[in-house]
Amino acid sequence: MKFRRSLRAAALFVVLAGVSAARLNAAETPIPPPPARWVTDTANFMSPGAQSSLDSRLAAYGQSTGHQLIVYIGQTTGDAPIDDWAVRAFERWKVGRKGIDDGLVLFVMAADRKLRIEVGYGLEAQVPDAIASRVINDVIVPRIQAGDRDGAVTSGMDAVMMVIGGGALPAGRGRRERQPMPLAQFIFLAIIGVIALVMFLTNPSLAMLLLFNIFSGGGRRDRDDWGGGGGWGGGGFSGGGGRSGGGGASGSW
Repeated sequence: MKFRRSLRAAALFVVLAGVSAARLNAAETPIPPPPARWVTDTANFMSPGAQSSLDSRLAAYGQSTGHQLIVYIGQTTGDAPIDDWAVRAFERWKVGRKGIDDGLVLFVMAADRKLRIEVGYGLEAQVPDAIASRVINDVIVPRIQAGDRDGAVTSGMDAVMMVIGGGALPAGRGRRERQPMPLAQFIFLAIIGVIALVMFLTNPSLAMLLLFNIFSGGGRRDRDDWGGGGGWGGGGFSGGGGRSGGGGASGSW
């Protein structure tokens, strides 16, 4: 009996420590304030002329369609995986119209050599994960690798606007080999799986409560805390959406 109590206590301690560490790592990678422009480049990834031109085009596109498509280029997401970081940024910035959630963000992290297309709920039908992956792997990444950064970002957003409008992407250049799961992520998931199994065997009710808190608490609270305004200034745009279920795709070069 004492052994079972000790086992439960140890499992609970490990779970809570893991949750605390995850939240601490997230806090070490702050989300920047909402962008003031449709194209934000803090890494000097694009030339000023190309950045300004794409910014104007995305602004005009937003005015004509209502869809909010933006580009954010930074250096790194720090310790946070780009997928998690992008979801938190998307929701805090409230990209897309309130009640429609028709926003999309192309994130490019120059130092990490990673990128992600994050899609709001309202555009997931037009830009499903498979299409977002093709835009990254067939349009953006090859141009970055060829040294055409301006063309990579511009052509990527052109492709997104085309598919949203009902167009089709050109035939792919061949499927890229799926990238394996990073070892650290695999180990973390394996540890969580073992802990969850132990908890379910020893105290199912407590296990369900903890798992519910872990998987449903973080992102939703962030969005509620920010309310429904989400305004951008300085010639930018005003958003009120920001709901994303993690739809989109990620890649690297």
